[in-house]
Amino acid sequence: MLIQSPSKIIRNDFRIWNKINTNAISEVFNNQILNVYEAVLEVNGEWRINFEEEKTVLILPLYGEIIINDYYHSLFAGTSLTMNLEQGKDLVFKNHIYHDKADILIFVFDKQENISNISRNEIDFTLKNNFRNISESLETPNFIGIYNGRAEGFYTLKNPENSIFGMVINGAFEFQNRLMETRDAILLSEIETLEFEALSENALIIFFEV
Repeated sequence: MLIQSPSKIIRNDFRIWNKINTNAISEVFNNQILNVYEAVLEVNGEWRINFEEEKTVLILPLYGEIIINDYYHSLFAGTSLTMNLEQGKDLVFKNHIYHDKADILIFVFDKQENISNISRNEIDFTLKNNFRNISESLETPNFIGIYNGRAEGFYTLKNPENSIFGMVINGAFEFQNRLMETRDAILLSEIETLEFEALSENALIIFFEV
């Protein structure tokens, strides 16, 4: 029998969205270890976020194509970018498509000293029902995967004192025996092994050990 672990579920339907220069910005999750933002940029949209402290940032486009300041290549779904930001640094996101919106996730961690340069990662989704790294350089264990309906997944934490932050990008999952649907997020604590099952075809999930 699966033992229920303490959890905090963030339902997408109850998230607060703020309009900033016609763009829609939502803070998905916020604690001392991890902040998660979702930004939907309109055509020609631009969003600027300031970091008062040194941080490590992971950028994951979900739809469309974006460019950011100080990086001279575009980012699109299937790529990620990891970088360290200095205290007081502004990060500017711009929609690089002139006929559609762009949708991105931004994960903010305490600064990780092992990251010396901007690191780009191409995510290979050809192998389903398995997870792989979102970022190869991020010290925090991080994973993404596409699953067929009824496919199951298991993950044993590298550090059993850590928690798991998970988010369904598309579809539906049972995540440690809790129903989660598109854009729902969860924080699980007091857990050693994570179990999840896809409830729809091509269901996409991400999770971090934090």
